Amino acid sequence: MERAPAIMTVQELARYLRVHAMTVYRLIQRGDLPAARVGRGWRFRKDQVDRWLDGREINSHADHKRPSGLAAARRLRRRHDR
Repeated sequence: MERAPAIMTVQELARYLRVHAMTVYRLIQRGDLPAARVGRGWRFRKDQVDRWLDGREINSHADHKRPSGLAAARRLRRRHDR
C-alpha cells in the first residue's frame, strides 16, 4: 500500500480511510474530524487523523448494551408498519 502524505486532501483522506469523499465532508460538517480550511479546500494532517482514529477504536470484547424492551418494540413496530 502506498504511504499516505503528511498532509492530505479530501480525496486522499477518503482513500486512506477507505470511505467515500462525502463521508469525509459529513465528518467535517459535524466537527468530528480534525481539519483545516486552506483556500477553498480542506487539508488533514495524517498524524492528527491517526490520533482521531485511535480515539475511535472499540474494544471488541467490551460489554455491548442490549437495547431496552421499549427500543426493541419500536424497531419491530417500524418494520411491521412498512
